[in-house]
Amino acid sequence: MRIISAGKALWHFLVAPWRVQEATPQTAMAIFAIAVLLIAMTSTWCAMLENGDVSLAVESRILTQNAAVAPVKDAQLDLSSPQRQFTGALGGALMVTIVSIAALAGLFLVMTRFMTDAPVTYSMAMVSVASSALLQCADLALTTTSHLYFHTARAGLHAGIFISPLEAPVLFTWLQRISLVSVWQYIAIAIALTTWGGLHRRFGIVVGLVVWIITMLVFGALTLVNWVVSL
Repeated sequence: MRIISAGKALWHFLVAPWRVQEATPQTAMAIFAIAVLLIAMTSTWCAMLENGDVSLAVESRILTQNAAVAPVKDAQLDLSSPQRQFTGALGGALMVTIVSIAALAGLFLVMTRFMTDAPVTYSMAMVSVASSALLQCADLALTTTSHLYFHTARAGLHAGIFISPLEAPVLFTWLQRISLVSVWQYIAIAIALTTWGGLHRRFGIVVGLVVWIITMLVFGALTLVNWVVSL
């Protein structure tokens, strides 16, 4: 029953975010687990398609998706076989996805309470964020397809198309986050959460945009620090 409810929440996020609340807070862990698995598997698969070498692909994917996560020391890992490469890549993607969803849910909870005083809980925020898994997977698949078709990492619906990833890799990593899909994702998450708290959808639009701007500024600051340290 909880798996069915989780599937409905994932679908409602795409077509009607205000209906995500039909999933009860008790299904939060089921939705979270399904979302983590979907995103991690899709991320690993896309990295394999783009790079071929999974050991290198997962590092690139992790840096692109979460610049705040410190690189994992894998000097002692034996990745000589394709199976071990895939397992190592999937493990890294799972860790990044878990931390990302948990942190983003916390940020949405804090900002929604601060801006609207809506009676929302962390379970509601977790369901709202995790329900965006299908959108994230679709974005990963579309981006990978664009890269393979146009033979360039600049292809996609993001601000990174204006610079070369070879000339400014750190800046390009940040600009990739500034995309139409990311704005859609954050607004839809906020709509799902605020309507769950009994508010009108327009509150979700405002909260979503504010959280998106804050997130982009945070990752922009981290990118700047990374660039200064690498000089």
